[in-house]
Parts: sequence; structure tokens; C-alpha cells
Amino acid sequence: MPPRAVLLDLYDTLVDGDWHGWRTQLSDLTGIDEDTLGMAYHVTREERNTGAYPTTEDSMRALLVAAGLKAPSEDLVRTVVEAETAFGGEVRLYDDSLPTVAALRKQGASTALVSNCSHATRPIVEQLGLPALFDAVILSFEVGARKPAPDIYLAALAALDADPVDAVFVDDQTAYCDGARALGIDTRLIVRDGAEPAEGFAPSTNGHTVITDLTALL
Repeated sequence: MPPRAVLLDLYDTLVDGDWHGWRTQLSDLTGIDEDTLGMAYHVTREERNTGAYPTTEDSMRALLVAAGLKAPSEDLVRTVVEAETAFGGEVRLYDDSLPTVAALRKQGASTALVSNCSHATRPIVEQLGLPALFDAVILSFEVGARKPAPDIYLAALAALDADPVDAVFVDDQTAYCDGARALGIDTRLIVRDGAEPAEGFAPSTNGHTVITDLTALL
């Protein structure tokens, strides 16, 4: 029997992007080396992902400050935000993503997109038409909680009117699958061929069932 509810991560689960290419482009725009930018992404990730910064510009400004620019100009912030938006237009769905979501819904399952992300992800979600294809879209910066904290999974379950025991959660990060499992949600750790998530793959699957594409859910 198919699960009553399926919760799906976005990046490196449903969609693919050239994250290393974006880091190189950002380095060229700002003059900051890629390793320093990587550190800045890491130290600001929680705040950017939980809505601590009111706007896209505020989020990018915080990233640049963390990377060593004490007072980035408004022109630079605007230029970088425009470049990030353009990069978002290059994010692409994996071939199996939408057919699998459609098949799950045809089988009677409710679906939710559940993503750790900042403001920049909302335009990507809209451009790809995902709100019309999912029963719920749960973005961490909008709900104020990020995986693996329980509140983001609970927000998705509430949106689908589902209980943990009736749900499956799919993510490319072991720690985020751990967070779902702690609530009693069944899990699938997806490791796509060629994927290079910005957070990297954990060295251990920690007992989660591993899949290599979404059709394994059907």
C-alpha cells in the first residue's frame, strides 16, 4: 500500500543545480575566494534558513559580511541578488521528479515539498510550477524551522492532515532523515548519481533505506 503522505526534499532530491558553478560566479562578483564563501554559507545557514533576515537582500548582505565584507555596498548586494536569481532559473528538475509526484497523488498519497532554504528558493519553486503540483510547500525560512528540527516536519504533516506513522520522508541528507525518523516517520535516503549537495553526503546512511531515484517510491 502506498503511504498516505510523502514528504520530499527539494535540492538534490527533486532538482539539480550547478552549486559549484554558482560559488565560482559569486567569487568572481565579490572578489572573495570560494573557501571563504563556503565558510560564510556554513556559519549563516541556520539564520538564512529560518527567516532571521526579512528580505533576500538582507540574507545576502549577512552572507557577504560573514565572508569578510564589513559594509557591502547596496549596489554589490543588488548585483549579487540579481545573479543569484538568474542562477535559480538554471535549476532543473530531475526527469523522474514530476512523474513520480503525479503517480503518488494518483495512488491517493498527499505530497509536500519540504526544503531547508532561504528567500532565494521561493522564486525557484514558483518558476518550476511546484505549488500547483504538490499539496503543500513547506520552506524553512517561511515556517521558521529547518530540518532536522521537528517543527518543520510537523508543519508538513499538519498541512497534509497526516500522522507520522502514515508518512514517508525523502532527503539526500542522513541527518535530516534522522530528524524525520525521530518523529516516527518512515524514511528514504536518496543518493542520486552525480549529485554534489552543498552540504555534502554523510559518511553513514545510519540505517535509512537508500534509493537512487524517486521511482523507488512507487
